[in-house]
Amino acid sequence: MAERFRPYVTVAAIIECRGKYILVSEYDEAPYPVFGQPAGHLENKEDLIDAVKREILEETGLKLEPQGLCGIYTYVKDNETIQRYCFYVVNDTLPENLTARDPDEDIQTVAWYSREEIAGLKSKYRTRLVKHCFDDYFAGKRYPLDILKTIRP
Repeated sequence: MAERFRPYVTVAAIIECRGKYILVSEYDEAPYPVFGQPAGHLENKEDLIDAVKREILEETGLKLEPQGLCGIYTYVKDNETIQRYCFYVVNDTLPENLTARDPDEDIQTVAWYSREEIAGLKSKYRTRLVKHCFDDYFAGKRYPLDILKTIRP
């Protein structure tokens, strides 16, 4: 019997405060830290908005509400398919110092970066999705949260 196909569903957040953006670093398969937005997998019985709020809290220590989506991406690599929903938050009153509360202890650092600094880290992005999410956000792509519907029994 063939193995049943299951795409990975992930959420990510672009968090902007006074012209700076949060990036987290972690060790993935590279011998150096890789950078990306706060992001992670959708968990069982969780909707997308709850998932991104949880990931933001775990990876930045911030309790934030997403304001909208900047894109939905399908990333096909090797033998897997990843469906990513990238949300955004703009808030001019966030603290400078951030602390991850990552239960998996994967996050090495969480910090604010300028747009130029983010572009300079391109060779160290965790995945290609990081670039596409930021490109769409910087291009002004914005979609309302009400396009997402969670249906429960």
